[in-house]
Amino acid sequence: MRIGIIGAGFTGLSAGYHLAKLGHKVFVFEKEEKPGGLAIGFKEQNWKWPLEKHYHHWFFSDWDVRNLAKEINHKVSFTRPKSSIYINGEILQLDSPLSLMMFSKLPFIERIRTGVVLSYLKYTNNWKKLESQTAETFLKRTMGEASWNILWRPLFEKKFSKYAGEIPASWFWARIKKRSAQLGYPEGGFESFASAIEKKIKKYGGEFRYKTVVEKIVKSNKKLQVSINSEIYEFDKLICTLPTPLFMKITKGLPEEYKRNLLSLNGIGALNLILSLNKQFLRDGSYWLSINARHFPFLAIVEHTNFIDKKYYSGEHIVYIGNYLPHDHEYFKMDAVDLIREFYPYLKTINPKFDKSWINKAYLFKAPFAQPIIPLNYSKILPSLKTPIDGLYIANIQQVYPWDRGTNYAVELGVKVAEMVIKSQ
Repeated sequence: MRIGIIGAGFTGLSAGYHLAKLGHKVFVFEKEEKPGGLAIGFKEQNWKWPLEKHYHHWFFSDWDVRNLAKEINHKVSFTRPKSSIYINGEILQLDSPLSLMMFSKLPFIERIRTGVVLSYLKYTNNWKKLESQTAETFLKRTMGEASWNILWRPLFEKKFSKYAGEIPASWFWARIKKRSAQLGYPEGGFESFASAIEKKIKKYGGEFRYKTVVEKIVKSNKKLQVSINSEIYEFDKLICTLPTPLFMKITKGLPEEYKRNLLSLNGIGALNLILSLNKQFLRDGSYWLSINARHFPFLAIVEHTNFIDKKYYSGEHIVYIGNYLPHDHEYFKMDAVDLIREFYPYLKTINPKFDKSWINKAYLFKAPFAQPIIPLNYSKILPSLKTPIDGLYIANIQQVYPWDRGTNYAVELGVKVAEMVIKSQ
């Protein structure tokens, strides 16, 4: 079959690789100049490795992407970095049962309750009974009011803003279920891994069209047509991995009820300010620092070089300042200089020695479609990979449920949609 794939993120790459190695003719269209999607990278001349525009890592249990890396012979390294939380003016390690038991911000009995519930979520597979209740309701009932108000509520509100009270407990289950102390990273960064998959697809005869924006999808004469500028490409099957609003914008002939159902699903964007520093920011060695302070204007500080050796970045200390925000938030209108000015007092609160003279360079990256807002009982309304247009499939982060977004689930989704395409022959 002649199969088109729109989007060279890891869903598109995974689907393309699976189809191409089985002998199908694959064409991948991507608006950026290289593959990777939300894990796309950039590289300074003096760096050995590219860096992701948005922080990424794998958990030890991310077997779909780990198996793909093994199949294409791409090396992945696992280490155990330190994860902490900033709460009431202190940085406290919080990444193990022992550190939870020593977490003095919670009453001891609630530490016990929290630990027991986290253990239950880690080992249970029965997520469906959790999707009918909100995470807030579940956590208050099982871990206690103090655990919710002190530990979890600020994090939910900072990540989901007005949607914080609507997130199902199944979403929280997925975050705990897959989490591991050991974290993985592909050699050369995620961009190098994406490029390695691209090379395999090309080896099997697949083709890529970069810097290419698909303007229209239409079904005509039993073929799916993709319009780009004045050119039209025809395919037997077509997989679109774009965010749902973009898919809806370019696809002609979708039933109105189908469009209304898709548009009812909400999502938020991601914004990452990256600082290249000449000094280490999180001096305790934390890789991940969750910000449990509602008045802070960001969600997390991720010091990449407390996880991956700074030798790959010419000795620079790389720090992400991350946020999930509604699409209309004022920060999406700001540039890096504006955000440094906005964040500076809060960064100094965390590290009083921090000074603007530490900053070698700043980068700002924005992704308007980064985190779906999953409603209660989502499994009952989960959009099908098949669309009402025969031969046209949609596969994006709104369909990895019950899991949360991530490259592992993108790879899993890519294989799933590819197998569906094959069975439809």
